[in-house]
Amino acid sequence: MLITSLASGSSGNSTLVCSDGTCILVDMGISVKKTNAALQSKGINPRKIAALFITHGHSDHASGVHSFRKAFKVPVYGTYETSDIYVDRRGGYGGFQEMGVELDNFIKEGEDKQIGDLTIEAVRVSHDARHPVAYFIHNGNRNVSVITDLGESNALLERRVGECNAVLIEANHDPLMLEKGPYPDMLKLRIRGPRGHLSNQQAAKILRGAVSEDTPVLLAHLSKINNTPQLAIQAVHGSLRESGLKAEKIRALSPYNDPTEIRI
Repeated sequence: MLITSLASGSSGNSTLVCSDGTCILVDMGISVKKTNAALQSKGINPRKIAALFITHGHSDHASGVHSFRKAFKVPVYGTYETSDIYVDRRGGYGGFQEMGVELDNFIKEGEDKQIGDLTIEAVRVSHDARHPVAYFIHNGNRNVSVITDLGESNALLERRVGECNAVLIEANHDPLMLEKGPYPDMLKLRIRGPRGHLSNQQAAKILRGAVSEDTPVLLAHLSKINNTPQLAIQAVHGSLRESGLKAEKIRALSPYNDPTEIRI
């Protein structure tokens, strides 16, 4: 399996996951032009994408969905609460830069969807959006995760992480950089709250209890303002070493979208 980030951070998120026979995308917070260029650089025709799964409706994860769906006729999956149907019935968007997403199929928390030879499971996470989820993607005995935008963990999430052969997980901010940084107090409170974003240390704690030293990890959704790849890696390395793991396969996704991938 291949897991690679096409974009990661507050300016846009999209992750490619492929088996030998099937490719899907998780999130589409970038333009069709950028997505097409990123996929072509991997030797993948966008028309070969079998499905697009949306974690939640914040614009940095969903702003490009409509255009990508229209351009390449790719079916879009997400929770009912993420959909434009739900938004219309509720009479507004609400949330933090949240949008209703035009979905072709709904996926429920704890439900599996079969796309080609990939099985996709949605697991609820804590974030200030309508029913946000993480995705765990299985191909035979190989499992990977795409976990971004959550303020705290839960037992089911950590159990699923422990079953993964590769993990993409948010490490959004360094607490000291956030505290000393330029953001207004209300935004700082949101980010570090239970429905905000994981700090480096929170991501490290999840990984420490779940992964082995041979598990490749991509640290994702790093803040350009409140984090650096070096700080994120140091926090995770230090935590894993304390538990006796060498932690040699930890990499951080640059918020400037340098290509990074894992093959298992």
